[in-house]
Amino acid sequence: MSRYQFIWECLLVISLLLVVPVYAQGTATIDFEANVTSGSLPLVVRFTDTSSLPVIEDFRRWDFGDGTVVMDPAGMIDHTYLQEGTFTVRLDRSDSEGYHSLIKYNYITVVTPVTPTPTPTVTTIPTTSPATTSTTTIPTTTPTTTPTTTQPTTQPTVQIPSEFYGQATSSAQPVPSGSLISARIGSRNAGEIRVTTTGMYGGSGAFDPRLKVFATNDEIEGGPVTITFWLDGMTRADQTAFFQSGTAQNLPLTFTGTTPTPTTPPITTVTTIVTTTPTTSPPTTATTVVTTTPITSPPTTGPTTSPTTAPTTQPTPTGPPGITLTCEPGWNYVSIPRVLLEGSDTGAIFSTVDTAGHSIWRYNGSFHWYDRIYPGTHLSPSDSIWVYSASHTVIPLYFAGQQGLVERELFSGWNGFGILNLTGIPSRDALSPVSSSWEYIYGFDPLLQMYEISIVKDGMGTHNDSRLLFPGKGYWVHMGENATFRVFIPDM
Repeated sequence: MSRYQFIWECLLVISLLLVVPVYAQGTATIDFEANVTSGSLPLVVRFTDTSSLPVIEDFRRWDFGDGTVVMDPAGMIDHTYLQEGTFTVRLDRSDSEGYHSLIKYNYITVVTPVTPTPTPTVTTIPTTSPATTSTTTIPTTTPTTTPTTTQPTTQPTVQIPSEFYGQATSSAQPVPSGSLISARIGSRNAGEIRVTTTGMYGGSGAFDPRLKVFATNDEIEGGPVTITFWLDGMTRADQTAFFQSGTAQNLPLTFTGTTPTPTTPPITTVTTIVTTTPTTSPPTTATTVVTTTPITSPPTTGPTTSPTTAPTTQPTPTGPPGITLTCEPGWNYVSIPRVLLEGSDTGAIFSTVDTAGHSIWRYNGSFHWYDRIYPGTHLSPSDSIWVYSASHTVIPLYFAGQQGLVERELFSGWNGFGILNLTGIPSRDALSPVSSSWEYIYGFDPLLQMYEISIVKDGMGTHNDSRLLFPGKGYWVHMGENATFRVFIPDM
């Protein structure tokens, strides 16, 4: 063989190697994408696994966040969402580098189709208000930030809605199924619900749909906020109500077209609004009460009846619980510190709690509104949840054996958060993955029904960031900018 022939064959081998994919250990990328991430019911989404390495033994599992978990050897699958809400999607897969999990929090948003009404559109309202559908979204105002070495001057100013349900009649006849009942504050459309059972709108159970009404900070600061009710946007109900954040009221509505006179505002000072001034009110995230003075009793303006039966039956898992959540009378702010055991990882774990008719809520930091928790709502690590309890109640959490990477976005402004440790940990350590972005933290005391003293990044004295955060407890975290929180949890 000549020297030139040898050199030519060497070059040929090298060129072949350049076009053959070679994966170095630890260089795999794990990712997936959806063709759409938001839309109206029913929403069909195509998910595609875009990871760099092929799966081994066809092990690829999708958790779509609405209670549906499927195996998918192909790496491309369609899923139809049949309920409104914001859903977290998880992909588990095995490849030559091991087992991987990728979680995209609040990845898919599904809303009910918008029904046009003659109500004037309000384009800008300075407030932070929760919403669960596009028809009730209210623009938000980010709470004021403060120097890092002093106590923040504001607490979370996020209101949960006032909810209504009950009988509905028009001209002495039950309102037919399919009718639209809406609520207005002034001329603004503040919420609506579609009648699904003739003569009834919404229900008293913690997981039942209700007419959700949202008020702005400006409206609340102007005094008692009067709500009027309308049938199909044309006929006004004889009844009116006053906005009281976090309550669920049984209010029969009769539509005759008359113009009623509002009754005297309720005299109770207990509300469920998180405000920037001292107040004796439950928090705005639907599980605890936010106030600067102790509250000796739960709000007295809730629904007239409480659910008599649990909406769902929580399966009994085997093995010992991971930790136990404790709910005290009133609002409670709890969190999920680990990947929960399949079958015990949805809102059904709260079925044993007597919520006195209150809804259960999870704050959506990406849209700055509240999402309701339903029995099928998937619960993910670091989720923080507001739940009202009529009595002292304990809730066992059961953890999955396989844990893995937890990844979620924390957005500029307020975010609900829970630590991923099983013991107390200093605040600065718990938030080290976003150490350059977080600013301050509020916990909530369910016994006193009030926010605790704030924790400030690099703070001093009682606000110092060496104070411990505890598993199973929910926190408000204020971020100065968007950041991704990533933590790897070892298997149990």
